[in-house]
Amino acid sequence: MIRKLFLFFLLGAATPALAQERDTLGVPKADTTELRAGGAQRVLAGKNCRTGAIASIFVDNHSIFDMSDPGLARRFRWAYRTANKMHIRTRPSVIRRELLFRVGDCYDQIRIEESARLLRAYDFISQADVFGVQQPDGSYHVVVDTQDEWTTQVDMRVAFSDGIDFQGGRFRELNLLGTGQAVSLYYRRAQVVRDYGVTYESPQLFGTRWDGKFAAGRSRAGSVLDEVISHPFVGEIGRHAARESISHEDRLFDFISRDGATRNERQHVLVPMRDATFDIAGVKRLGRRGNLTLFGGGLSFQQRSYPGVVTVVQGHDYDNRTPADSTDVRDVTTQNQPVDAVRAAILLGQRNVWWVKRRGFDSLRGQQDIKLGAEGGISLAGSIPSLSHDDDLFGTVTMYAGMELGPAVITAQLRQDARRDFHAKTPGSEWKDVYGEGEVLAYVKPPIIPRHTLVFRAAGAGGWTTTTPFQLTLGGDRALRGYDPERLPGGRRAVFTAEDRYYFGWPFKEVFDLGGSAFVDVGRIWPGDVPFGVDSGWRASGGFGLRGSFPAGSRNTYRADIAFPLVAGTSLKDVRFILSVGEILGLSTSFGDPQIVRSRQAGVSGELFSFPN
Repeated sequence: MIRKLFLFFLLGAATPALAQERDTLGVPKADTTELRAGGAQRVLAGKNCRTGAIASIFVDNHSIFDMSDPGLARRFRWAYRTANKMHIRTRPSVIRRELLFRVGDCYDQIRIEESARLLRAYDFISQADVFGVQQPDGSYHVVVDTQDEWTTQVDMRVAFSDGIDFQGGRFRELNLLGTGQAVSLYYRRAQVVRDYGVTYESPQLFGTRWDGKFAAGRSRAGSVLDEVISHPFVGEIGRHAARESISHEDRLFDFISRDGATRNERQHVLVPMRDATFDIAGVKRLGRRGNLTLFGGGLSFQQRSYPGVVTVVQGHDYDNRTPADSTDVRDVTTQNQPVDAVRAAILLGQRNVWWVKRRGFDSLRGQQDIKLGAEGGISLAGSIPSLSHDDDLFGTVTMYAGMELGPAVITAQLRQDARRDFHAKTPGSEWKDVYGEGEVLAYVKPPIIPRHTLVFRAAGAGGWTTTTPFQLTLGGDRALRGYDPERLPGGRRAVFTAEDRYYFGWPFKEVFDLGGSAFVDVGRIWPGDVPFGVDSGWRASGGFGLRGSFPAGSRNTYRADIAFPLVAGTSLKDVRFILSVGEILGLSTSFGDPQIVRSRQAGVSGELFSFPN
């Protein structure tokens, strides 16, 4: 607020006076585009703007710390300067490309607000504010005030169950040379996974509004290649979106065939899989913001095969695999059916949503945009007989709802996928590969304890009559955090979570935010119709940890948690130590259980229309 008032006051004078003032403060010059003398009057006369024309756009892009902010403690100025020197500021051109207005346009408050929200959606932007200052001639000077996140991340994965186990790491730069592009190098070795590779992402491919993502690597089973080029809807005012993607992935699907409290007590059945997909789609929106109707169409190709031999592993010695016996092979054969289809898809949807800004939900003090209202969509993708081996119809239903009730924000999400196989053998249902998942989140910030945010979650996931590999587990970061991710396999799961996230307000609140958390998870898994499923009964786990954000006010959260089963006889060897960048559970996390995603058939139906906003 101090910074905004400061800029508001300065913009009441001419722009050159503002530049001179910034020079005296010893901070980098901001980027300004403006109409020259008389330009504002000409635009007003030519466009007949009732609200006035935009005569100047002032991009004030700050580094990690804004050295002109009078609220910064002087004793830490050396730390602020050091952090800024180690970071390359986001380029003004990157910020300008996200704006929904240009110099000479009529001033539109909706486009101002949407531009700020689009900027805040980026991982490399910590804070973004866009506002206009009306001038005596009726025109507007618009200020785009941003502050960068710390964007260099080093993520090390270490497990402490059954001894210290290094499980890999990742180096990631989210804002390469200030261009908004992200690159990462990764190595993962956990459970059946042993991957390494490189990824590259650009939110402004070749200086446009198209997004690009490219990845290449090696897995334990073979190669991984992924390419996605998409044009997202531009905020709530965008009318068109499009996407094209190609992927190839070799992997091993890991069935937990024998449960055990320790890794060495477990047995795994590994099924080799190869997925090749291609899709292209487009979607159009009609109506106005807050009441949008969507329709679109696309084509997709998917081929899923199972090359190689089904193998078995005892414990975690994945380099010492032995051929599975006939019993294990028989158990997984029902989920071992190949897929070969070209499908044509259609989509219909309705979007009646709006956005509100709130602080301290999935971060300690960072600002977060929360979607309220409701939206839903239905998509159908039918195979083309002359081009497909399979004859089926794939359908997806998605729903979202969000509301505010006093000090609480409540959201609900649902997705249901199903495939109708017209050549299904009788007796039996034609409906196959039915996957469902839903989640309800409630955030409560009690006025009597303003530094606390109470988070409640109810989530369910399951599969029915699945014909390709599928299995859930009750343990893991998205379920019962006190149990190992390989514990308690099954086909249907319910989890309930209560968590208290609190902000300390010390020791150096001008530099970083520090807080804590305490949580309890309760859940159960049922066998369903998947191989090796068990009925776990109701189980519970609990834990506590530290949460931090850098710099102060950042939206990124770093967590270190200790979680353990809430059962008699729990010992130190049962404790899990979890390090994470960002919240594992919450509104800032993408909806979709990873164990559902790995089984869901890619490149069909609802996947074609997963465009960002």
